[in-house]
Amino acid sequence: MFDTWFKEQIAPDGVIEDGCHPDEAQALQSYLEKTMTTQETAHAITQPILSSHLSSSSNLNRLWNLLQDALVELPSIYIQPLINLLNAIENLPDPHLTTKTPGPANPDKVFTWKGLPDFGHLWADVHKQDSWRNDLSTITQPCSPTTWSDRRKRRYHLRTAHIRRAHIEARLAVADIGSIPLDWGYDAVADALETDRAAVVPDFEVPAAREWIEIAGEKLYQGAREGRKSWALSRKRDVEWEENGGMMDLMRWKFWEGRMREWQEWGLVVRKAGKKTEQLMRTLKEEKEITEKVEYF
Repeated sequence: MFDTWFKEQIAPDGVIEDGCHPDEAQALQSYLEKTMTTQETAHAITQPILSSHLSSSSNLNRLWNLLQDALVELPSIYIQPLINLLNAIENLPDPHLTTKTPGPANPDKVFTWKGLPDFGHLWADVHKQDSWRNDLSTITQPCSPTTWSDRRKRRYHLRTAHIRRAHIEARLAVADIGSIPLDWGYDAVADALETDRAAVVPDFEVPAAREWIEIAGEKLYQGAREGRKSWALSRKRDVEWEENGGMMDLMRWKFWEGRMREWQEWGLVVRKAGKKTEQLMRTLKEEKEITEKVEYF
């Protein structure tokens, strides 16, 4: 499987110009086959960019495309090793390169691996879109020529991919890698719990919210305690938070707990996700209260 996948990455649909550098693919394959260490791979996989003497956005995007495709397409056991690799790349020494940006108002600037330049923007452009809703609508239309069994399978694969993206984003946000913001977590949870239930796709959005709370719940709850403001919570939804200004607070957290309890009345996928998430949210709150009592005494 690996050989076929990496061959496609080097020449998507047989077009070499659209693929990643062969050395990047080889380095990543060796790493996932455990014949190279994380640090060795970070140096090897970035060498084609450094050797080009120009850290252009196109060269970077080809590397980011390779790593992002690996995150969403390869078996999930590779997600953590890939995140470790991204972290190692982000902490590489700054190369003595400059990025060329045309125009007098945009002078050359020193290139740095810190923050993984454009990684988050590329992820948002490619993976953060709501295209799954359009895909879902096409397979649920009564006039669809496919059989009920085929539609069910396609829905399952579409849902699995959506939940996996939420899982990856939460892991990246917690690790503070690639400029993936915690706001995306607030956005996912609020979409599932503050939108009118008739407009929610529960077996997609409730499990996606669960991924964020399960992985990033401590940070999300800390934001509630500190009154963190987020653009994601300023978006107009069906639940109105008057004069809130997009602020996360404990009242909102309690409301989310209640909504998760309500979703447990739905089908099996949503019931399991809702029950587990409500328990996680309650546990986070109780553990914080216990910690504060211990510190007080």
